[in-house]
Amino acid sequence: MKLSEKIKFIRKNILNLSIEEFASILGVSRRTISSWENKQVLPAISNIISISLISNITIDSIIFDDYPFEIICEDIDKECYMALKTIVKEYEKFRKKLDIFHVAYS
Repeated sequence: MKLSEKIKFIRKNILNLSIEEFASILGVSRRTISSWENKQVLPAISNIISISLISNITIDSIIFDDYPFEIICEDIDKECYMALKTIVKEYEKFRKKLDIFHVAYS
């Protein structure tokens, strides 16, 4: 998964935020978020750090392609950790189905 896809996945599925809400939290414009998600511009490292901090996802797993999401488990309770773990597992299953479809029908 590419950086742009990871940012969009984190925003929508982990943080459950609109582009406007995400932009407000990060202190950037809606257009900036859209440009990241549409592969037009790479976010500054300071923005990647902020995304990591608010999502509890490691920086490595955000920036490296095809690197699975790793959850930072500091300061979250077990219930939150298990919910995040479930989200990641479901996404990985979904992503594998997309890859199979893409290979079979491209």
